[in-house]
Amino acid sequence: EQMFEEVKAIVGRIKHRQLKALVGEFLADSELMEKFRNAPGGVKLHHDYIGGLLEHTHNMLRVAVAILPLYPDVQADLVLVGIFLHDIGKTEELAYDMGLSYTDSGQLIGHITKSFLMVNQKADALAAKGTPIDESILDALGHIILSHHGQYEFGSPKLPATAEAFMVYYIDDLDAKISQVTSAIDSEQGDSNWTGWKNALQTRLYRKRIE
Repeated sequence: EQMFEEVKAIVGRIKHRQLKALVGEFLADSELMEKFRNAPGGVKLHHDYIGGLLEHTHNMLRVAVAILPLYPDVQADLVLVGIFLHDIGKTEELAYDMGLSYTDSGQLIGHITKSFLMVNQKADALAAKGTPIDESILDALGHIILSHHGQYEFGSPKLPATAEAFMVYYIDDLDAKISQVTSAIDSEQGDSNWTGWKNALQTRLYRKRIE
């Protein structure tokens, strides 16, 4: 609950009127936010436990808040909204009532496309209430979502083409990789200084800490 409050506090800093309205539309959806708080971040690669999606998003937002002042030309509000919503489709992609698995819809469509569609659905709802969001803003945000895996072979339908998209991609990859590494080291059995081969990371990991 504290992590969710911190997420709300960070996205609450957003000043751009239309982006603020879009974030508000998501936060007002109590059923969706309940799923957001509980959903895993994945099935086996990273943050693969209940609440993992929230933790991953929280970590990414904190990293962004720390580094955005170093890059004044990057549009901070767009980065923060992009992070908040980049994986929102995992609330529909993943099932976690009994173990972790994919829903049929998640398997067929995937969280990247689902996240993109959910953003546009909320934008349509805002437009119906008299608060339309400019197409250029939806395109910029949609691009962040569609490119956040960074490479075609990792499932991105687009490659990053804006500073904001690159920032979200690298922050996402950083948090996912550190989660994978620490989880792999912590779960390794035995006294060896090295883990076994980790396919997802294409390496063995050194376990010994400096003294």
